[in-house]
Amino acid sequence: MKKTTTILCLGIALCMLGCSDDDDQVTTISTVPFSLTASLPPRSSDAEDTGILQGNWNTGSQLAVMKTGSSGVPKSILTKEDNSSDTFKGNLPALVKNDNEIAVFYPAAAITATSSDTLNQTLNLNGQDGTLAGVTNYDYSWALCKAGMSETAGSSACEMTSLVTIGKFQFTVNGGNPLNDITRITVTATTGNLYSSAIVKLKDGELSSAQTGNITIKNKTGLSGTTYISFFPSEAQLHFTLVTATGDVYETATPTTIQLEKGKVYKAPALDCTPLPSAKVGDYYYSDATYSTDKDENKTCIGIVYALDDADGNLSAALTASPFGRIVALSDNQSRTKWISKAEDLEGIENYTTADGTLTTGVLPYYNGTADSFFSDKDEERIKGATINVETGQPATWVSEGAISDFHGKAHTSQLGKNASNYPAGGYCYQYSTSGKSAGEWYLPSAGELTLLWELHKTGIICNDKQDCFSDFSRAGYWSSSEHSIESAWYLNFVSGTIVANSKASSYSTRPVAQF
Repeated sequence: MKKTTTILCLGIALCMLGCSDDDDQVTTISTVPFSLTASLPPRSSDAEDTGILQGNWNTGSQLAVMKTGSSGVPKSILTKEDNSSDTFKGNLPALVKNDNEIAVFYPAAAITATSSDTLNQTLNLNGQDGTLAGVTNYDYSWALCKAGMSETAGSSACEMTSLVTIGKFQFTVNGGNPLNDITRITVTATTGNLYSSAIVKLKDGELSSAQTGNITIKNKTGLSGTTYISFFPSEAQLHFTLVTATGDVYETATPTTIQLEKGKVYKAPALDCTPLPSAKVGDYYYSDATYSTDKDENKTCIGIVYALDDADGNLSAALTASPFGRIVALSDNQSRTKWISKAEDLEGIENYTTADGTLTTGVLPYYNGTADSFFSDKDEERIKGATINVETGQPATWVSEGAISDFHGKAHTSQLGKNASNYPAGGYCYQYSTSGKSAGEWYLPSAGELTLLWELHKTGIICNDKQDCFSDFSRAGYWSSSEHSIESAWYLNFVSGTIVANSKASSYSTRPVAQF
């Protein structure tokens, strides 16, 4: 017995040692020092356009390097040496053999792959700050070369190819004065195509699946007249909607169609800007990011303004007009769809167990002449804390608890939108696109946003009778993006005005919304 015990313990010990060694072999990849000489072709003659636009690397620049084979070799990060204009150093996995083809990409942060089996990477242009320093983060460059490897070190050299155009624009007012303190610019295409995102194939540096939409520049500090913007190659007449720190709104456009060629700097003539009024609830919203109370038949309407936001994107009931807000799509994108394909409680979306902090199911007022008009005769079923100002369309009173207090549909849909198969209601709204607003900008409204839309629709502030391009909400249930529990989510019955938590497997309609 004693002998058997000893042998058994020894066997277990050997097994544990062996398993540990196996795990180390799986998780540990040995590396060797690697040096890369990466040169940039000069692209600009302006003295003030220093750095990568002139063909010089910025201090601390980093490159992502990936083997173009399918062996699952992780990407590597190489950093520019302080004492060299074009030498980058780091470590490459020893799995990269001599003469293996490698793809080099700048900036490294734009490549999210962790292994070389993800050689198609999505690049985005929204999020730029309009400055020369900031544009380098979107000055996408690529190269292909072969690694010269030994058992202890490796090296290579390449010349980078730019994948984008850099545009330099000057905005003026009153016949030539710089438009100062610009905090937001929305760029769209009046004619031609403007691409907000595209997929780069690291194996050949080609762009594919380019998505039309808009490019939004945000800068809280405020730009003074001159702006730098990165573009994917295209041909378009560009339209600009600009907002200043004081909330003033302007628009302007390039006088003709311009050619945006990769690897070049486009310098536009000074563009004089025309002032615009701020948006109000009920306004038409157009594909060029402008809006108007009376419909402009020369523009493409893509939504109706249903709420006003402050400069930080928070809904504010105190505003009567604003350059920031939210729009509702002109029609439903789904007539019957589930909220989720398999019961799941999504982390990051708060669960609301009541409609208004008290009622588990509640009926909303529908303004049949007064704010106290309800479909229900039962006083205990009525939600009396959610009403709107029938003059401005803004919330007059609103509950601070429960699902109706939730106005975070965009954040919810950023999680739901990742997979339309698993999360159909949110996914289909996330994938919705229109001229001027691409997929990823639209979202499934939260319970608070959906409730507000009900009130605006029943009051006649947003409806087909007032905006003839708007398709009225169906006499049906509509999903919100607000969650109740693992099994349930909140929906609104557009017949009775009842807000209810129901099974996520139920099928209801969806109407996308978006922020501007």
